[in-house]
This record gives sequence, structure tokens and C-alpha cells, in this order.
Amino acid sequence: MRRKLTLGAALLCSLTVIGAATGVVTTVTADPSGAQSGISAEKAVASADALASGFTAKMRLTEDESVQRQNVLGGPAGLQYVSYQKKFKNLRVVGGDSVVVARPDGTVTDVQVANTNPINVDTAPKVSALQALGTARGQVGTVDGATAPELVVYALEGKQALAWESVVTGTKGADPTKLHVWVDAVSGQVLGTEDEVKAGEGKGNNEGTVTIETTNSGGQYSMVDATRKGLSCGPVNGQPYKKATDTWGNGSGTDLETACVDAYYSGQREISMLKEWFGRDGVNGKGQNYPAYVNLNAVNAYWNGSNAQFGHNQPGTKQLTSMDVVGHEFGHGIFQFSGSGGGGGGEAGGMNESTGDIFGALTEHYANNAVDTPDFLVGEQVDIYGNGKPLRNMYDPKSDGKSPNCWSSTIGNLDVHYSAGPQNLWFYALSEGSNPAGKPAAAFCSAGTQFAGIGVKKAGQLFLAGLQRKTSSWNYANGRKAMLQAAKDTFPGSCEEFNAAKAAFDAIKVPAQSGEATCALGGAAAAPDISVDNVKAHLTTLQSGASGGNRLSGSAGHKATVDYIEGKLKAAGWTTARQDCTTCRAGSQNLIADFPGGDENNVLMLGAHSDSVQAGPGINDNGSGSASILEVALNVAQTKPNLSRHLRFAWWAGEEQGLIGSTFYVNKLAAADKAKIKDYLNFDMVGSPNGGYFINNITTPSAQAFVEYYKSIGVAAEENTEGANRSDDASFRRGGVATSGIAAGASYKKTAAQAQKWGGTANGAYDACYHSACDTTTNINNTILDRSADAIAYAIWKMAVTS
Repeated sequence: MRRKLTLGAALLCSLTVIGAATGVVTTVTADPSGAQSGISAEKAVASADALASGFTAKMRLTEDESVQRQNVLGGPAGLQYVSYQKKFKNLRVVGGDSVVVARPDGTVTDVQVANTNPINVDTAPKVSALQALGTARGQVGTVDGATAPELVVYALEGKQALAWESVVTGTKGADPTKLHVWVDAVSGQVLGTEDEVKAGEGKGNNEGTVTIETTNSGGQYSMVDATRKGLSCGPVNGQPYKKATDTWGNGSGTDLETACVDAYYSGQREISMLKEWFGRDGVNGKGQNYPAYVNLNAVNAYWNGSNAQFGHNQPGTKQLTSMDVVGHEFGHGIFQFSGSGGGGGGEAGGMNESTGDIFGALTEHYANNAVDTPDFLVGEQVDIYGNGKPLRNMYDPKSDGKSPNCWSSTIGNLDVHYSAGPQNLWFYALSEGSNPAGKPAAAFCSAGTQFAGIGVKKAGQLFLAGLQRKTSSWNYANGRKAMLQAAKDTFPGSCEEFNAAKAAFDAIKVPAQSGEATCALGGAAAAPDISVDNVKAHLTTLQSGASGGNRLSGSAGHKATVDYIEGKLKAAGWTTARQDCTTCRAGSQNLIADFPGGDENNVLMLGAHSDSVQAGPGINDNGSGSASILEVALNVAQTKPNLSRHLRFAWWAGEEQGLIGSTFYVNKLAAADKAKIKDYLNFDMVGSPNGGYFINNITTPSAQAFVEYYKSIGVAAEENTEGANRSDDASFRRGGVATSGIAAGASYKKTAAQAQKWGGTANGAYDACYHSACDTTTNINNTILDRSADAIAYAIWKMAVTS
């Protein structure tokens, strides 16, 4: 590992602080009572906050930045979702949100960050708040009111600017609006808008004779739910319906009391479903629900951020209060109160609309009403436009003539009701499968896709667990990553749900993403035990070839190392190639090796640097990494496992001079070839004599195989903070490739706590011979080296091998 030349700001960890300059995270609305089903959230919240150093590094916080904890929500499998808000010089950063996912035992499973770019804006506005307010009000036709402008940093859609944010309520045309407007505080131009009012365009349908839970007070019954806090129903701008008897409605499609029976009943069913199926306490996840209002004078229905309003169909024969419309509108509320942001326009807006459709379908399936039978159509009974057609079709979205069935790079340009199509189809296929018996086949864009569904309840659990990871950068690509990780977290010990979710994403043409989760549980071949004696034999050979006492890049000693490794690989059946590194020291070469088989569009790449410093032979730094991956590569050739992914190994020149060899390789890759590398795993100093167990980017999907391995042998690994940006994984990460890897430590000192849990000497360097002549074959901890080699094999078998 190369020597660190500069030190960043100190990072402190505690339950209430995460910040760059002060180490402080201010705790806001951090009540852990968001835990569901009686499971304590305290350990999960503590772990999320204690992620300080890794989380801060992931967000690339500067001295002027900090993050505030915003909310804690629980979900199935006891998972806790802790959201954070970024601030710059105490100004809220719009688009600076993030979510940490943790288990009740404190294990962090996922981190979603909307924007990792450091903020750098002048915080002195040139446009006054009053001028900005005038501009904001000008975005709405008829203004009923507006909030006082708040000075923020706008960091959405690749922009970064000081801005005034106002929320303007009123109408745009005939439609209500609650519009967030961001006005550039320097130029006065509108940077962006987002409307809290979501138009459902749903259907109305009488739910038949149903039982509803009302409140009796003073001899009067009212449509106010005493057990589902906040739920009520009445006319727009009026009070909840109240009467002396507890019998409601006449069954007519135009009767408003009947419409409230439908809306109120459907709301009760949806809220009960959230609790019983998903462990969520109400629409907002914290026990709060919201009113429903009927008699809206519009052929539409809306969610406005704090209530749902329902109009009528175009012929005027029915109110739009059927179960799927009610489920849809309150579904917008669930979207609003999940994760940490996202959902205005573009892809996120379409996914918001789809979320409404999904919760409408889920509510129908939960209620299993005999009149309004569960299905995956939207608006099939109301005839909203008088043409006898459903509004949307979740198993074949294109049947409306406007919605696509599959994702494309231009989908964000569509109206949000149409860009909902691919996610609707994904959810149908996840629930029912590609071609369910007695039900419509999923209308995928390519023929031949076949897989079984997991059932609507499980699909809903998976979907909500993924939605809880939503940030302001939400889109189909991020949704795929979140949903796949959610499948692993929500259904541990099974790959059935993960495989169905992945197959459904593939079927709607959302491509695989760098760093996305993989699953081999329950179907993976067992990883082999790697012989530490064989690894040490390689180290002996490397030391004997250290001409002049070192293996400096480009030297005779380095050439001997490359010759030896390449000879072993060729003899075992690997395809090798040398790359002249023209930016390295003269004579330096990278060695690249590919093993035949596996999906060449889904490459798992492993690497270690093959050079040393001039002072010594570099047996721990980094003969240990080079020899370990060599022995694993030879084991792959010997066992010939069934590979689902293509394997590529690399030994880098010029690392000790500044990651030159790996940077050269990454820069020379064509964009298409780079995109094929889905994960890069790096191994640097994996046998340190007083070492520890460190994992690069420990909370990311690329790292989970290492986390699982060490946990399986009773070792509590930590984030590799010492090695951050100091080894060859940094070259790939800068190139946009997901990375992880392991290390045992360099010159940093082992803490007393680490010595207690790992053994070794407290306050002693992990490697006292780091970059010194004494870094020889005697400078190795056999136990750590053995475990490192086994961890490498485990990762390959977990991420790229099937039984």
C-alpha cells in the first residue's frame, strides 16, 4: 500500500455526531420508536450513527458540511431505515439526503446516498427573499398562499446553486397545487419545481355492503377512526360525516355518503394491511394517517401531502372512491414518508405513480372484497372517460397506447402516469411470475423470459423494503439496486425472492448496475479452503527473486515476480496478457489474467499490486496480496466451478509510486469494457504480523461476501479507514466501478479494543516493518494470512459461482 501523503479532517464517532469539521450530527426526529412489532431500534440507530467515518467519507463532507438524522422507520425482518439530511454552512442541501439500513442487532446492511459531491457555493444571496417569493408565486395560476422563502443549497439534477425555496398553494388551471419552487439566489431564475399534489386519475367503485369502524360520541356516530389515528372522511372543505345511526350510504354511485363509505373502508383496509403485512405503523410509518375528502369538483383524485381528495368520473355517474383509487392516493403518502426524498418528475415521478398503483393492488389483495375482487388493473370498473377501458394495466402497460412496458434512457421525458409502466409490470411479474396459471402472462419486451413469482404479499414486503431506501436521486437504476439489496435483507437465507426480483428487472430492461447485490445463499457451491502453506511457498519464491533486495516496479526483482505468477497461471489454464505501463517506471508491466467461462458482460475482477518499495522485498506489502490471489486463481483452475460471472485477475505495477499501473489500466479501458466490470476487489497487505481484519467500503453490496465470511468465523471486521484511497481500488472507484477488498493494516496502531477482540499488541503498529527492509517472509501472521486467502475464495464462490 502506498504511503498516505495528506491527512483529512478528523472524524469522530458517536450516537449523535457525524460531521467533517466538528464530527457532529445533530439529532432531529430521531425517536427510535419507529421500530415495528416491538423490536427495539436502539442498536440499529446506534450503528447508523456510529457509521460516522465511513458515512462521512462516502458523502465526501467538507469542513463546512454536516448531516442531520431525520427519521427512523421500521419494516419486515426487523430492519430499521435511518434517514439523514446534509447541511452546508447550516443551510439545508436539497438533494443531499441519505438512508442507512440496519438490523436490530446493529448490523448495517445498506447505505444509499443521493449526492456524494462536495458542496462549494457562495452563501451570500444577490436576489432578495421578497424577489424570490414573487418569482415563486408566478409559477402558480391562482395563489392561495405561500411560505416564507428559505435559503437552501439546491443540488438536484447535477446542479449546485444557492437558492430560495418557497411552497406555493393554489391552482394551476383547474388542478390544485402545492408547489415547491427553487429560485436561484444569484440569478433569480427558477432552478426547479416539485408539486406535492399527485394526480391519481383513478376509478370509483362501490365496495358493496361492508363493515366500517366509526366513533360514537354523545349519541352521534362519525366517520372518524379512533384506532387509526388521523383517518376520517367527509366532503371537501367540510367536517367528517356524522349522524345518529351507524348505517351509512345508499349504494348509489353519485351519493357522497356512499362515496365516503368506499373511501373510509378502503383506507381502513390499507392501514391494517400496512401493519399486518409490512409491520408499518400507519401511512407515515409513525402512527399517523390522513383524512379522505369526497365531492372534489374534478374528473380526478389527488394526494396533496396531507390528505386525499376524490372527484367523479367524466360521465358523472360515480365518485372516484374505489379501493384501488384510495389505495393509490394513500400510496403517494407512503412514498412521501419512505426513505429520504425523491418523487417529483422524471423517472422518480413515474415510480411515485407506480407506487400508488402497487399499493392499490396490494390493498385489493389484502381486503379480498367479494364485490371489488383483487386484480392488477387500474380503473377497470369506473369507466372514467366513458370509453369502457381501464386506465392502466399493470401486466401490459402498453395496452393504454401511451405507457411503455420496458425501461429506456428516455423514459423520464414521459408524463409520470406513463413512465410508471415498467415498474408496474415489474411488480406484477414479481408477484405472479412471467406466465402464471389462470392469469395473464406478463407482457415483457423480449420473448422467452420464464420465472416464478413470489406472491403478492412477499412482493409487497420486498417493494416497501426497497422503497425505504429511496433518496432524491431515485430512478429505475437506483431502484433496481435498492430492491435487490432489500430482497437479501428482508428474506435472509433465501435467494428465491432475490432471483425473482432480478429476473423481473432484467425482463423490463433495467440493466445490471455496478455494485448491485448478488445472492448465492441456498444455491451456491461451498467455497474451498485455501492452503496457507501454498500461499507461503509463493511468498518464499517472491522473496528469492527480489534482485537487489527489492521488487521495485520495473526492476529485475519485479520482473521475476511477474514471470513467476504468469508461469503458474498459464500452466493452470488461465489466459494471460502483459500490459506495458508507459506512465510507470521504465520496464513496468501489469499482468492481466482471464479464466474461461462466465458471463463476460458481468465481470468480477480481483487485483493486488505486485511491486514493493525500494527499501525491501515487500513480502507483506504486497507479496501477501499477490500470493493469496494467485493461490485462489490456481484453485479456481483446479476445481473448475460453474461460473455465473467472468473472472479476471490482475497484478499491478507502480502502486507504490501512486497507483500508477491500475490507473493506467482503467484509463485505457473503453467505456463498454469498463461497464462490464461490475465489481473490483483489492487485496493489499493481507498478512500483517500485528494485523486486524479490515474491509473496504464495508457497507456496500460489493463487500457483503467478506462481511459474511468473517462473521461466519466469529470475527468482527471493521471499515478499512487507513487504506482509503491508498491502494488500487481507488483507481477503479474513480472510474465508476464498485469496489471492495480486504487488508490487515499498515503503520496505524492497533487500539486496545481491537487487541481485545482480535488479539495482538495494543498500541503497536499493524506492521512495524511497513516499507522497511525487514518486510520479509518472517513478517507474516499465518492466521491472518490464512483467513485472508479463505475470505478471497469465499467472495468468489459467493459472488460468481453457482452449484
